[in-house]
Amino acid sequence: MHIGTARALLFNFLFARKNNGKIVFRSEDTDRERSKSEFEKEILAGIEWLGLSFDEGPFRQSERYEIYEKYFEKLKKSGKIYPCFCTSADLEAERTEQKLKKLPPRYSGKCRNLSTEEIIKLEAAGQKCVWRFRVPAEKISFHDLIRGHVTEQGENVADFVIRKADGQFLYHFTVVVDDMEMQISHVIRGEDHLSNTTKHILLFHSFDAEIPEFAHLPLLLNKDRSKMSKRDESGKPATIEQLKKDGYLPSAVVNFLALLGWNPGNERELFSLDELVKEFDFSRVAKAGAIFNPERLNFFNANYIRKLPLEKLAEKIKPFVNFEIKDEQFFLNAVKLIQERIKFFAEAPQLLKLFFTEPDFNVQLFVHEKMKVGFVESKTALENSLLALENLDDWSEMKIQETLLAVIEKLGVKNGQILWPIRVALTGEKFSPGVWEVAAVLGKERSLARIQKGIDKLKNKA
Repeated sequence: MHIGTARALLFNFLFARKNNGKIVFRSEDTDRERSKSEFEKEILAGIEWLGLSFDEGPFRQSERYEIYEKYFEKLKKSGKIYPCFCTSADLEAERTEQKLKKLPPRYSGKCRNLSTEEIIKLEAAGQKCVWRFRVPAEKISFHDLIRGHVTEQGENVADFVIRKADGQFLYHFTVVVDDMEMQISHVIRGEDHLSNTTKHILLFHSFDAEIPEFAHLPLLLNKDRSKMSKRDESGKPATIEQLKKDGYLPSAVVNFLALLGWNPGNERELFSLDELVKEFDFSRVAKAGAIFNPERLNFFNANYIRKLPLEKLAEKIKPFVNFEIKDEQFFLNAVKLIQERIKFFAEAPQLLKLFFTEPDFNVQLFVHEKMKVGFVESKTALENSLLALENLDDWSEMKIQETLLAVIEKLGVKNGQILWPIRVALTGEKFSPGVWEVAAVLGKERSLARIQKGIDKLKNKA
């Protein structure tokens, strides 16, 4: 389930729910080579994970051939379709010639006016044919809910195939038949389908059918404004399944997707699904492409993570960690410290590592030129801090803070000149939660042992 598919589904959901409509789930699986049952299962799983729903279906086009056959025969009798016997080589030769003449590549209509006798002769010779729709040379117009008035000249649209030589019906034909059969009122889909709509309208006309309203959503773009493909800029699959694997919350993903091409008309950014249903309006859907910015997704997800109750957050993180949790309270305390920093659950092992594994770091990390901290200053800071903390009976965050601030005052140095070496000794990292918060979670025994280990590392340096 591509992220673009999920965004289109969401906009359908918001529009339908706001207007008391029904959403039809249709599996357009007529392409036998590309359609697999696991793809449909993944899409259905994605819909469920996002907290969305549909009212009718799944309907599978691969199971509806009798219906398509009936409509195909109607077109055949009306003379609005015709058999085309051009081979792949014929079509390739046409395209090559058009390219040399600097013309747009399109079917020339070579078989459009074959006589009945010519058709019988070709069939008798065993020639296979596809069936093409006879596009009239007329203006095709429709109103798009996002783009306004759209017009295309019929002479610019080549006669298109609706049925292959093996009998397989193609997308343009099957979607129109299904829209008629299912009484579809609105078709909300990506801008990449805009060029298909004129073909669909021609088919609706050929059956004297009511034409649905269309809304073509802006494309999803990468940050460099290139079209978003099957993979994002980092090379990961641009799918809902990947977001789930990375540990994003469905509510955050829905909120983020809703604002890809739509805006509420004010500066507000955080919406529940019910609030989005209430606010959604096509008048505020943009025509321009929407930038898929992973940092923005992280912003939304971090906001939703911060709102989670601690116990619930801990449960959601557990499947992502790769270490044994022996003490539930210790784990909860550690999770509490990263709640303000974590952006998605797959980050949890790295952020929690300092609590569950002994830090192993390069001694050079003690040096911080901006804070004027070198090996000597670090060793002095750790020795004085160890001495003060060893005598501390109340190992609480507040008392650890008071003790270390007293050491800073006693030595007459800046906060960073004491806290930086302790941070390095306790965590082995440049960035971490605060020193007294980490020490309080680690406990007295572990904290003192790590500070002593830091002193030992510095013995040959200071």
